[in-house]
Amino acid sequence: MTQGPVHLLEIAGDAGLRAAQETATLLREALAAHDSVSVATHAMTGADITTIQLLIAARKQAEASGKTLSLAAPPAGAFRDLLVATGCLSADGRPMTLDGAFWAPEIHKDKGVAA
Repeated sequence: MTQGPVHLLEIAGDAGLRAAQETATLLREALAAHDSVSVATHAMTGADITTIQLLIAARKQAEASGKTLSLAAPPAGAFRDLLVATGCLSADGRPMTLDGAFWAPEIHKDKGVAA
């Protein structure tokens, strides 16, 4: 297992149901090899509820293993649109769920809310 800097994992293209197995494998392998993984979502062209479920499950698995999984940047594009449509984020990007610190990490840092 690699310790030290955060490993950047980019999820690109359509990250919806059809890519769920591949996305799950990428997340699992990254967490097996690294203590801290940051997921870049800016290159996603599509996403669905499966994408959200995979990220939540991976985050919980990371926490249970004493590791961390975070987003590399606030969500944008198709992924942000999905988070707004599902009620995870408000239209202005504010978190709407208990996982808000995960979906909108910059907002929580700015407001001093514990992640």
